[in-house]
Amino acid sequence: MIVDGEERREDELCPSRELCPSREQLRELQVLWQTGQGPDATDEMRQQVALHAERLARECAGDETELAEVVAVIAMMLAPVLMDKRLTPEARALIDEYFATAFALLDDEAANDPPGDWAPTRPLIYILEPDAALAHDLTQQVEHFGYEVTVVVTFKALLALVARQTPRAVIMDVHLRGMETALAAEQLHAAAGQNVPLLLLSDHGDVASRLQAVRAGADAYMAKPFDLHDLIDQLDRLAWQRTREPLQVVIVEDSVTQATYYSALLRKAGMVTTVVRDPLRLLDVLHEKAADLILMDMYMPGCDGQELAKVVRQFSRYASIPIVYLSGETEIKRQLDALSRGGDDFLTKPIDPVHLIRSVAIRAERARSLRTFMLTDTLTGLLNHTRIKEQLQSEVARYARCGGKLAFAMLDIDHFKSVNDTHGHSVGDRVIKTLARVLQQRLRATDYVGRYGGEEFAVIMVDADVDEAVEILDQVRASFESIRQFAPDGGFRVTFSGGVAGVPPHGNATAVTYAADQALYAAKRAGRNRILRENDLVTGSGV
Repeated sequence: MIVDGEERREDELCPSRELCPSREQLRELQVLWQTGQGPDATDEMRQQVALHAERLARECAGDETELAEVVAVIAMMLAPVLMDKRLTPEARALIDEYFATAFALLDDEAANDPPGDWAPTRPLIYILEPDAALAHDLTQQVEHFGYEVTVVVTFKALLALVARQTPRAVIMDVHLRGMETALAAEQLHAAAGQNVPLLLLSDHGDVASRLQAVRAGADAYMAKPFDLHDLIDQLDRLAWQRTREPLQVVIVEDSVTQATYYSALLRKAGMVTTVVRDPLRLLDVLHEKAADLILMDMYMPGCDGQELAKVVRQFSRYASIPIVYLSGETEIKRQLDALSRGGDDFLTKPIDPVHLIRSVAIRAERARSLRTFMLTDTLTGLLNHTRIKEQLQSEVARYARCGGKLAFAMLDIDHFKSVNDTHGHSVGDRVIKTLARVLQQRLRATDYVGRYGGEEFAVIMVDADVDEAVEILDQVRASFESIRQFAPDGGFRVTFSGGVAGVPPHGNATAVTYAADQALYAAKRAGRNRILRENDLVTGSGV
C-alpha cells in the first residue's frame, strides 16, 4: 500500500487483532522468570529464561507493535544472564514493570475488541417503589433510555439484590416503613461494598426534607410529581460519572527503552498511550487515533521535534492538541525557541515520574475540555456539524485502506415545527435532547452521533452494513416513539424518520451523505416514522 508517497505494509495502518506474543506465551515467560528468581534457582535455569525471552522476541520481531517492543526490551535486559552475569535488584524490578506493561497492553487490546452483538451494555438500575403504578411507569420510561431496570417493593429485597450484583444507581422512595432514611442509606452502601449512587423520591420538596436527604448520603433528590426528563438527567449524571474515558497520549520517541518507560508510567496513572518510534508516521497515528496530548522527544533521527511540531500545526484539526517536548536540553533560549515553533510545554530529562504524570495529566485534561467545547453541540453534547462531517471523511478513508463495513444515517424529527409552534421552543429543545440521549445510550461506543443542524442528526456506524444499521436504528425509533414528552399543556409523543446509506457502494463522504439524505426524504414521503435504506427509495408527494 502506498501512503504519502511511501510504501506501507497493510498491517501498519490496519493492525491485526492477533498480537505476538499471545497472553499464554507471555504468561509462560513470566512464570519462567519468577521461577528463576527463587532461592533454589540455578544459573542454568536463569539462562533458560533468557533464551526463552530471546526466542520469543525473535518470533515477534515482525510485529511492529508496542507489545512486541516490550518483549524485545525484556529479552535485551535478560541478555547479560547468558554471559553468566547476575542482574541487579533494580534491573529485576524494571523487568517486572515491563511484564506488567505487556499484560496491560494485552488487556487494552481485549477491551478494544468489537462486541460480538449489537446490544450495548445496559446500565443496571434498581428501583424501590411501593406504588405499583408509579413503579411500572418508571420502569417503562427509564428502559427506553437504555437502562436495565429491576423493581422491588421492600427494602429487604433491595439489600438482597445489591449484595448479589452492584447496580450503577438506586432509585428509592424515602417512605420506608419502620426505618429512617439515613439508616437505609447506610445499610445500602454497606451491602454494596462501595458507594452506590442513590437517588431519593419524596412527596416533600421543602428545604428541611432535602437537607435530611443530603445528611443521609443521597446523591440526588426529587419531589413528586417530577418531570421524567429531569429524573433521566439525574440518572445519567449518577450512572455514568464513574465511566470517564482515560486520557489518550501519543509518545513520539525513537528510543525503545525510553518510550516503554514513559508509556509504563502514564499507563500506571490510568492513561492510554500509543508509542510512535518513527516520527514520519505521526500523522498516520493521529489520523487513526484520538489524542489528548503529544509527548515528543526533541532530537530524533530524520527530523527534530520542532520541525515535526510545525508539520502537525499545519492541520487545523490537530491545532488544539498540546505538544509537550521531552529532552535533555537545558538552555532556556533553545527551550523557548522550541515552544515558539508549535510546542506548549518543555520537560527536561531526567524527569521525576510524579512530575511527568502531573504535567501530562493537567495539560491533557485542559485540552480535552477545550476541545469538547469546540467540537460538540452545546444543547445535546453530540458532535457538532463540522466535526461529524470530518469524522465521516476519516471513517470513509479508513474503509478505503482497511475494508470492512460502514454505514451512515441521516435522522430527522417528524413535524418538529409543529412541536415548537404548539408547545414552545424550550419544549422543542427538550425533545431534541431526548433523542440525542436515546441515540447515545442505545448505540455502541464505537459509533459516532452528531447534530447535523436543527432537528436533524447524523450517525456513523462503524463495522456495520446497511441492513444492520437499519435494524438497530429502527429499534431506537420504536423506543423514542414510546417516550412520553412533557409540556405545560400536557403530554405528547414524537417520532423521527431516517435514511441509511452504505460504504460501499459510495466511495466518498459526499456521496454517502447525499444517498442517506435522499433515503431520509423518501422516508418522509412514505409517511414518516420509519427508517429506509437507500435502495428503498419511493416516489410520492413532497415532505
